[in-house]
Amino acid sequence: MNRFDPKAIIIAMLLSLALDVVGGVALVAGFGVQVTAQMTPEETQAAIEAVTATDGFMFASLLYGTATTVFGGFVAARVARSHPYFNALAVGLVGLVLGLVMGGEAPFWFEALAFLVSVPAALAGGHLALRRPTR
Repeated sequence: MNRFDPKAIIIAMLLSLALDVVGGVALVAGFGVQVTAQMTPEETQAAIEAVTATDGFMFASLLYGTATTVFGGFVAARVARSHPYFNALAVGLVGLVLGLVMGGEAPFWFEALAFLVSVPAALAGGHLALRRPTR
């Protein structure tokens, strides 16, 4: 029997990535990027880069990304018919691979922490799913 449920992993990753995108936009707006219609695309990009390069933004982004990884592990464990921890683990591992492919512009401390917490966060989500009673 296969320990990994591809459907559960895909659903969890898509939800987690969607939350990452929405949360990223909310974080940029919350940290005060003021974009107006009179700004050129270059000015808009410079304003966003100035805010996202701050340590406060990166720390908030790391916390939010960790929370979405926990949620992804939770969803994978709940949707999977069996082996919830393996499916939560898969969410963490896929997150690591995506981080390696898409990352590289953040400081070392940010990348290192993100990689260190990815798998444990997904497994924590899987554990939370098992602790929650089913109906």
